[in-house]
Amino acid sequence: MATFKIGISMAGAISAGAYTAGVLDFLTEALDDWYKAKADGEVVPMHDVSIEVITGASAGGMCAAISAVMLQEDFEHIHDTDKSGTTNRFYESWVNKIDIRELLKTDDLRGEADLVSLLDSSIVQQIAAYALNPGPPTAVQRRYVSQSLTLFLSLTNLRGIPYCLNGAAPGSLEESTLFYGDRIRFQTVSSAKVAPVAANVHTLDLSTPGVAGGWNVLQTAAMATGAFPAFLAPRALQRAGIEYVPPVWESVVSAAAGTPPPVAPVIPPEVASSFSTLNVDGGVTNNDPFNYALDYLLYIDPPCSNAEHLRNPCTADRAVISIAPFPTTEQFDPGFDPEKNSSIFSVLSKLFAALISQSRFFGESLDQIMNGTTFGRFVIAPSDDELVKKYRNSAGASSAKLPAALQCATIGAFGGFFERGFRAHDYALGRRNCQKFLRDYFVLPENNVLIDAAMKAIDPGTRNLVVKRFRRPPPGTYANSSAALQSAGQPLPEVQGVTDVWIPIIPLCSPAVSDPMLNPPPRFQMRESTLNSIVKLIMKRFKAVMKVFLGYISFWPLRVFLRIGQPVIRWLARRPLKKALIRQLGDSYRG
Repeated sequence: MATFKIGISMAGAISAGAYTAGVLDFLTEALDDWYKAKADGEVVPMHDVSIEVITGASAGGMCAAISAVMLQEDFEHIHDTDKSGTTNRFYESWVNKIDIRELLKTDDLRGEADLVSLLDSSIVQQIAAYALNPGPPTAVQRRYVSQSLTLFLSLTNLRGIPYCLNGAAPGSLEESTLFYGDRIRFQTVSSAKVAPVAANVHTLDLSTPGVAGGWNVLQTAAMATGAFPAFLAPRALQRAGIEYVPPVWESVVSAAAGTPPPVAPVIPPEVASSFSTLNVDGGVTNNDPFNYALDYLLYIDPPCSNAEHLRNPCTADRAVISIAPFPTTEQFDPGFDPEKNSSIFSVLSKLFAALISQSRFFGESLDQIMNGTTFGRFVIAPSDDELVKKYRNSAGASSAKLPAALQCATIGAFGGFFERGFRAHDYALGRRNCQKFLRDYFVLPENNVLIDAAMKAIDPGTRNLVVKRFRRPPPGTYANSSAALQSAGQPLPEVQGVTDVWIPIIPLCSPAVSDPMLNPPPRFQMRESTLNSIVKLIMKRFKAVMKVFLGYISFWPLRVFLRIGQPVIRWLARRPLKKALIRQLGDSYRG
């Protein structure tokens, strides 16, 4: 039976990786539930799906790496976010283990250690060792997971890869470039005897844990893609020149066809075929690696020359699900005053926002996602309808005062590290949003090529029962999209012949996942005592960092001045720091 192919792309999120983890938890629970119902002969849709590729940047890349382990084993799905010590690596990593108290320790600065990050990255390494080290092989085999599951993690390679752009004058300044927007590709294999699909792929041997199975490389790559610049330690990865032929900016399709001819990096001859790279947060250069996932889905059998047929819900046979904790909400400011925004602090703030926004933009994908309705891309973004209702009904409320749905969004998206309750809230919200998405939006018409074939394979009576139980209306405003697009002068979607009976691509089968809708998680509020203890730890970390930093200053008068002035600086900064954090926390602070 033909299979609907799925790619999952996870954008950068910092502490809101807790939301992404919650989405993945519910998605896996719904799939397990559905495939069990099919195996038990229950009256459910009988088509198949297959997760073929998972891509991620930053926190999304760390979630992608954990998925490679989790999808191969049985684990507990989290209905109660007060739990600890579970078998769920998503939940334990993003809710129970990561915390600002761990990040503010000073263990990394003992002895003669260099200053490699403003925060103590030891906990990140501990979590990677826990979450990305599969146990002994289990009998769990999820039929909806490809036997050659592929991962792409985006990286920012600070060493850069040299390329000669025309081949005529290798090494000349005007014709060469260093490319920093890197990525690393993995593929799961059932044993060491199975060869990877390409020479530029790192294998993850499901039959062998630890270094021998390649899991140590995944651990380092996961820490690298999440290494927020300056705050978390950069990571070194051993790479081979073959990984950059063709260059990573070319698609998988063009690479397989050899068109254009592959460009090889200009690695100096004295450098071995294997060399070290230093990597930081992949979100700096590609914060939303949707293009990796779609490109790979278009390539796999049967290949597609483009994504045009994915616009038609009757012919769509593959799609990318993007999990985007922070979809772009910036708007063009009609009253923007350049003079008032020219201070160094204002410019640095806006520069950071510009870099992140630009790293989400890939013009080569616009024709595949902007020309009318598409069924090749779906997005799960944070939404809390109960929060909106609360603020609409409250006195003096306005949309401008509405807090973000994610509590981890506070303090520049670092807020989740400050309070476990924020992470637990966002994890539960991710599960709830995923449930809503699967029920109402991730659907196809009954006469879709794959849905129709599966329906015709069962007897008419059972088919009628399936339709009666799982029938959904067209998603969102799709039914009215023709008129809206026509008025905007855009191409119309191919809607002729689409039935008004739509079937979920991943149906919610048992009451455990379908009925009722999950309750909105209660918002957590940080206490003043908690904030006071965190401010104290920040000051302690600052003192330890400054002690190491002073060792880099050779001009002794400045070194003495800073050493003497440290206590005064900390004393003066404590109160303004606390006030700034309270402003950032907003309704998430109780005081």
